[in-house]
Amino acid sequence: MFIVSDAAKAELAKRLKVSDPQFVRLRMRDSCLLSLKLTLDESRQQGDKEFPMDGFRFLLSEGELHYFNGKTLDYVPDQTGFKQFEMI
Repeated sequence: MFIVSDAAKAELAKRLKVSDPQFVRLRMRDSCLLSLKLTLDESRQQGDKEFPMDGFRFLLSEGELHYFNGKTLDYVPDQTGFKQFEMI
């Protein structure tokens, strides 16, 4: 489905230590720019598909699976130097 970079794994592990969610939810933002929205969640919703990998439990909406196929979840700096999660 998709790959998780080492930088993304490290940042997710840090964030999951601070809070106690069970899932990492990945969605595409509702805008003309297809940007990633990553949230930590405690429960599944109807229409979610779960992808356990690399010690994390990812949730994706069944209708958005095609956006993530063959991509890499990475944690990279943007143009201003602020780091963010991106699908590349």
